[in-house]
Amino acid sequence: MDRRTLLKLLGGVAALPALGKLIKGTGIKSIKTAGKVLPKVSGMPDWFPSLVAKIEKEGRLANQGTGFGDNLKVKELVIPSKTGKGGDEIFTKIEYPDGKIEIQADIEGGAYGRPFELHYTPPKADMDVTTGKPIKEPGDFSIVEQRPKSDYTDPGQFEFDYEAVSTDEALSNIEKVEQITTGKIKNLKEAEARATQRKNYDTNPYDDISNRYPEPDYADGGIASFAYGGLTKTVPPAMGPDSQGVESLFRRRYS
Repeated sequence: MDRRTLLKLLGGVAALPALGKLIKGTGIKSIKTAGKVLPKVSGMPDWFPSLVAKIEKEGRLANQGTGFGDNLKVKELVIPSKTGKGGDEIFTKIEYPDGKIEIQADIEGGAYGRPFELHYTPPKADMDVTTGKPIKEPGDFSIVEQRPKSDYTDPGQFEFDYEAVSTDEALSNIEKVEQITTGKIKNLKEAEARATQRKNYDTNPYDDISNRYPEPDYADGGIASFAYGGLTKTVPPAMGPDSQGVESLFRRRYS
């Protein structure tokens, strides 16, 4: 089954769970979205709740036959190409019982031309069973995208792997998602800077590797040679092993 077929099967986003009880009395700021409450977390773009609401309102429910089970809510929003000749933009959302949300953006402009994801983990109020004291977990927001990393078994080669990065570190065109969601881009300079970096790294992924991973201090000719252009420009297949431990919709779908 090809990737597009899988996307069609998986589509969609489901309504956000009512999180009012979770945040009541915790002092956590929240945003009302389509009658639901989405607690704010560090790094979450202001437009993210509106994207969730847009997929919820306009997307189609697509849990059946996906193998994800009834405890997950899945919706898909397909935005047809303006030319009508393919190139549809697809947003697929999975919502977990604990409030976690994954939205895959299969749109033009992902890092290295690949789809990317927006991962949201809500804040959590719990209690330490040993002390009885309340515990507050702040939640998290990240972009999961495919980035190059060195193949340590074959110095000079690299492979693509999934990596969770902050919105500031992301190469993917998240501003395009913002524009689809709100109709505009709030920070054009930031969008231009990200686009420039994406283009630079696309033509020289070794710079991306060097900036994210310190060069190891060992014999010449290994990964350190990346600083001098690398030993090869051959790019292995996109799907590499996951060494980051990121639970990703990508891997469940395509690996």
